[in-house]
Amino acid sequence: MFKHIQTGNALKSVIFFGIIFYLGKILDPYNQGQLSVVLMYFVGILSITFLTGLSGQISLGQGALMAVGGYTCALVLLNLGLNYWQSIIIAVLASLVAGWILGITAARLSGPYLAGTTLVIALAIPSLANRFESVFGGDVGLSVDFGNPPEWLSSAIGEIGYEQWQLFATLPFASIALYLALNLFKSRTGRSWRAVRDHEIAASLTGVNVQRIKIFTFVVASGFAGLAGAMYGLRGIVGPSVYPISLSLALLTGAVLGGLRSIGGAFIGAVLVVFLPDLIEAISGSWELAPQIGNYLPAMVASILLILTVVLNPAGVAGALHHHKPRRK
Repeated sequence: MFKHIQTGNALKSVIFFGIIFYLGKILDPYNQGQLSVVLMYFVGILSITFLTGLSGQISLGQGALMAVGGYTCALVLLNLGLNYWQSIIIAVLASLVAGWILGITAARLSGPYLAGTTLVIALAIPSLANRFESVFGGDVGLSVDFGNPPEWLSSAIGEIGYEQWQLFATLPFASIALYLALNLFKSRTGRSWRAVRDHEIAASLTGVNVQRIKIFTFVVASGFAGLAGAMYGLRGIVGPSVYPISLSLALLTGAVLGGLRSIGGAFIGAVLVVFLPDLIEAISGSWELAPQIGNYLPAMVASILLILTVVLNPAGVAGALHHHKPRRK
């Protein structure tokens, strides 16, 4: 049964890879770049799906864990001379360690105390970057990128632009993250996370080590956030401006809009967060809006959608789609 589930999840991941790869070949450079950001956000939102959707722990500082991955990847690239594949793997490992340290503290906190702690950590990132400017580059940051596409790929599909290569370099990691997430959702670990989320005391009485589960959840979520942060930084710059507190809030917004307890919802939320400003600009382009309104219109619309989702449909878009899905007879 488990092997059957793994095979099905592998097939879903391969189909996901194929669809995104095809879109990467037919879209224009701008949308290729946007789609690569969608994949990065998707992996980042998955970390919130695990942490909040499955285990019930609230985090407002996933952007800080993304920064751990981003800075680690940049420092390894610049100082050790490894390629971006190796650098991203090391960045994920560093994020797992950071998640373990944070998880030990988080296991003793809950609700607003945990949210406040993670928020403070996210706010501290710029201070650390400026305090150790010689290492982290201060406000300017560290300049890194995905490099150039390999010759075998260019000879196979033709000339590859910068945005297209950014998408193709991100896609394998996003597909692997999807495969791991699908398996975790169906695993015994995923069921333990749900048990802790629904009722900690009841879960403890059934033999679940609640503190250990909470720590492990933070470790897994941090690994996904670190992966997203490493890829996000490889767009060009790793610095405080790349991982602001607004990034953590954008990830949480995408998770809620798409559906906190759904992998499909994580992807839908990433698409909404990335493409919603473009959609609003296209709709309001013919309107004569004052700059004070036009500049903040996307954020205002996202806030309204967030409130409506929480009040009217807490399960998000994915939950609504699942609810209206016709049942088999």
